[in-house]
This record gives sequence, structure tokens and C-alpha cells, in this order.
Amino acid sequence: MKKPFPFSHLPHARRRRRSISSEKRKKSMAATAAGDAVAEQEQLLLHLKLAFLAREAPACVLALARKAGGGSITPHVQNFILESCTGNNAGGDQNCTYATTILKRIIAEAELSSDIVIDGLYEEFGQFMSSKSNNSSFNRAHKIHKEISFLSPTNDNKLVSLIARLSCSINMLEGDTGCSLWPSSLFLSEFILSYPKIFSKKCCFELGSGVGLVGVCLNYVGASKVILTDGDASAIVNMKANMEMNNLCVKQEGSQLLKENKNKVQCKYLSWEEASESDLWDCRPDLV
Repeated sequence: MKKPFPFSHLPHARRRRRSISSEKRKKSMAATAAGDAVAEQEQLLLHLKLAFLAREAPACVLALARKAGGGSITPHVQNFILESCTGNNAGGDQNCTYATTILKRIIAEAELSSDIVIDGLYEEFGQFMSSKSNNSSFNRAHKIHKEISFLSPTNDNKLVSLIARLSCSINMLEGDTGCSLWPSSLFLSEFILSYPKIFSKKCCFELGSGVGLVGVCLNYVGASKVILTDGDASAIVNMKANMEMNNLCVKQEGSQLLKENKNKVQCKYLSWEEASESDLWDCRPDLV
């Protein structure tokens, strides 16, 4: 008796078996890829938490938040920040200024990109803002007094000797950037003191004056008028205090003191984004 022809030898059976095997491989590869994606996102979220707890620069934290969300700060990432970075599970000391700055920028970016902002993020931001305003010693506790000394020759070989006394933020990464001493202001101050003739007897207008170091140097070289501006109200308050600490006259509205004093320094609030021609019309500076 003849043996039956094996079913497995039929061409269509082999094709079916190969098809099933191929589908299994695809499913296995898809599962592996999905697992890898989850592991990668967990790793990115961990980096985000560590950057927040280490108080890295806000731009760095936002970049990590975007990367964890695949290009935008998604509700999932927002929820992670709320629960693991600012919430009770975060661990470490919570810094009110830093957390407020990070939350403010995350909310602003999510709103700008039309992403959903979870309610908890608004509530947490409100709590940090309330905590910040209720702490009366907050601003004093985060300031340090510095003396910046300049001792160098000018371009015409005259000796410059100046000490500027300033109240500054302890750490610019905590969000209080307007009250921080930036390297750029040190370089600009050196340039002013090295080339005083460029600025002498000129009306000088500075954008983003911060702690006011450049204003002290402009006054020293004999600028006819110094207008210092900043878009941060707390920076303006600190700037005025610094001018007074250096025995400079700060212009007050309706005051005759400016005309009677050789030190002609004005501290003015000016937001770059909202400044109009009328805001600048009375300044008419020689140098900006």
C-alpha cells in the first residue's frame, strides 16, 4: 500500500508555515521595540528628575522635558514633573524660586504649543507663588554682597582704580537672573574703564542692566547721563539699592536732586517685548 503524500510537502502549506513564522518574528520585534521605547522614556524621565533636583539651568530642564515627551512637554511629562520633581515623592530640599521658574516656563511653553496643561501644574505653581510672597525674608536670604575691584591702565596709560559694591543673587541658576552678576557685564565694564573717552560726556542707555555694575562704571568715566533699564521689577529694586550703596544719585520722579548732583543715574523699568517709541522718546541716548 502506498504511503499518503505528506501534507507538509505541499507548496501552499510551506508558504503558510513561513507566513506564521514571519508574523511571530514581527510581533516579537514589535514587543522588543516597545519595551526599548518604554525603557528609554523611563531613562529620560530619570535624567529630567535628576536635573531638576540638581537645579540645573532651566533651559536644560526644559530641553530634557521636551525630549522625554518626544518633542513637546506632554501631559504625561507634566504629570511626572508634578509627582516626581515638585511633589512629596521628589526628595531633597525644594527651592521655591527655582521650582516657580521651572513651572512657569513649562506652563508657558505648553500653552504656546497648544498642548494640554494639566490642572495640577497650575495649582502647584500657585502654591509656590503664594509661598514665595508670604516669605518676607525671601529676597534678603538669597542675596550676597560683593565688591568688584578694577585696577588697570586705560588705553592712554592712565590708572583706573574702582571698587563697585553690589548686592547679587547667590546662584543665577535659581531663576533670579536679573539680580545675578553676569560675565558679560564684567567684560563690558572693563571695556568702559579701558576706553573712557568713548563714554565720557555721553548719554548712555543700557538694556538689561541687572545689578547695575555697568552704570557704576559709566558714572566713573564721566558719562553725562546714565539710564539703566530692566524688565524685572525685583531687579530694578535691587539695582536702585546698589546705586545708593555706591553713593550714586538715583533719579526720582519730580526730584531736583538729579540736577544738583554730578552723579546722573536713572533706573527705569523697561520690558523689551512691550517697549514703545513713546517709552524711549525722552531718553535720546548717544550710546546704547
